[in-house]
Amino acid sequence: KHMCLVPEYKEMAEKMFLEGDWAPHFTELARLTLEGAKDNDKVVLSHATDRNEIRDHVIKKIIEGGASEDKITIIQLTIDPKVKARGLYHRTARMAEQSGMTMTECCKAFMEFEGEMTEEKYINMTLEAEAAQPEDGFEVHPKAILVDISGRDVTHFDNVDKALGLTRSTELPYESICAKVKPIDEARDKKVMESGFIEAFTEIIARAGSQNGQNSSLAIEEEGEDEKKVEEMKKRRSTLMKCEVSMRGLSSRALSLRDTSEGVEAQRKSLITTGKIFEE
Repeated sequence: KHMCLVPEYKEMAEKMFLEGDWAPHFTELARLTLEGAKDNDKVVLSHATDRNEIRDHVIKKIIEGGASEDKITIIQLTIDPKVKARGLYHRTARMAEQSGMTMTECCKAFMEFEGEMTEEKYINMTLEAEAAQPEDGFEVHPKAILVDISGRDVTHFDNVDKALGLTRSTELPYESICAKVKPIDEARDKKVMESGFIEAFTEIIARAGSQNGQNSSLAIEEEGEDEKKVEEMKKRRSTLMKCEVSMRGLSSRALSLRDTSEGVEAQRKSLITTGKIFEE
């Protein structure tokens, strides 16, 4: 949540998305991991990084900081694409509803389709978009232990425990873990939105798009507009970006899957400006 709010972290984010220089951001991730290791025997660094060169950079920096290579375990989670898409549908629908949008309106801001958005249509379009650009998929790390989480049930924990050689207490059944974790996850999402991270991140993406002559629909003209209206537009824009990030992933390559056709750009602009999509 601090990436675009703390001045030095904002600079790192700008370097990554405006200049393509990801090294400072991921070097800092490694430094923070080493800081955590000063007070803990075991530290988990979780991040959705799609390229091996970036993962290797983080590992290299951790080793340079004093960690022993044989003490580092790399786990790469895998999931059936259809299972993942189905989960993203429900997550996106929830976020759209919380922001006063319909699922159809939200999706038309970055996808082109006819009629209403349904669960099966969303799944099919997501799979088609990913298949069209397979190079944007997550690379398999040669040293990673692959752990399948497609079951979306207790087998998820069983597979992770097996990979790490852990034994889970029988006093922690799956249902009780979910009951504890879900409220934490929901509170984290709320904190991220309230922190202003998504809005700050969206501003950077809008600037990156302007540099490339794209994403003009993310720009908000504030001059002459009522302050309350501008805040409402920024809130809708943040919601759309959060929905898109949840679907595409937080990377420049993943965000490149966005449909930037004239029709979709107009729909996105309309939704941000008015809260509704007006189609010709």
